[in-house]
This record gives sequence, structure tokens and C-alpha cells, in this order.
Amino acid sequence: MYHNTTPMKKEKNIQQTKDFLKLRSFALFGASAKKKKFGNMILAAMKKKGYSVYPVHPTAKLIDNMIAYNSLHQLPRVPDAAIIVIPPHEAEHAANEAIVAGIKNIWFQQGAESEKAVRFCELSGINVVSGECILMFLDHPGFPHNIHKWVWGLGAGK
Repeated sequence: MYHNTTPMKKEKNIQQTKDFLKLRSFALFGASAKKKKFGNMILAAMKKKGYSVYPVHPTAKLIDNMIAYNSLHQLPRVPDAAIIVIPPHEAEHAANEAIVAGIKNIWFQQGAESEKAVRFCELSGINVVSGECILMFLDHPGFPHNIHKWVWGLGAGK
């Protein structure tokens, strides 16, 4: 599994995140038109890296010239994974929607995870990454995520 809410070595987390980012299509819960929001930063960075990303937002119609979907059942196809970048109390609903849609891989952006949502995913057989910033694991993440990645790497293996 991609899960890291229990203490484990960083080497395993690195491989888990690399495996997750080998997937090619993602639903992004919490996509935002506001440039300073993590949802927007993740959308822009993943598009730039060539990933297929479907913005999921409850009310938006367009985000960064991309069609925004109000729910997963509106997407043209089921993506390989979901990235959840919304408050933890909303993350449970998003995780359930992803599971119902048939998504088997979920990344809870650092700060978006709730223990209940992560446990629900695990019990449902979902591969989970939680407690990590996805931006820091993209190749050449840029400032300040490259510094965050470097600091994170100092603790790898401890």
C-alpha cells in the first residue's frame, strides 16, 4: 500500500510516491482557480509534467481553461487515481466518491487527510498516500518545494 500514517522508513515512502506518480490520470478534488491555493499549484504542476488531470470542484465550470467537474460521475473516464486537497472533514466524502467510482489509488495532500478517511480507504483495499506534499515529489518541483524535498530527504532512512 502507499500508506504512511504509521511510522516507517522514508525509503519506503519514496518508493510509494514514485509508484503513485507513475500513474497517468488523476481526479483532483480541491482544484482551485485561486493561484495561491495548493489545488491550483498541483493542477498547474501536474499539467506541466504531462499528467492528465480532471479538476473536481463543487461549483466551478472552468479552472485554468480546463473543464471542472462537480463530481466524479461527470468525468469522461475513470482516472487511475484521486488527489484530495480539501479540508479533512470533506475528504471523507471525496474518498467515498472515489471508491464508488472504482478508483483504487488515493493521495491525501498533507493536511487534507483525516484518520477516518484514511482508515476507510485502507479497509476498502485502496492504495493510499497520506501526510505528504505531492508537489515535492514531482521531478524538479521548483521553489519552495525543492527545499521542502531536500529537508524531507535529510530524514530519509531514519
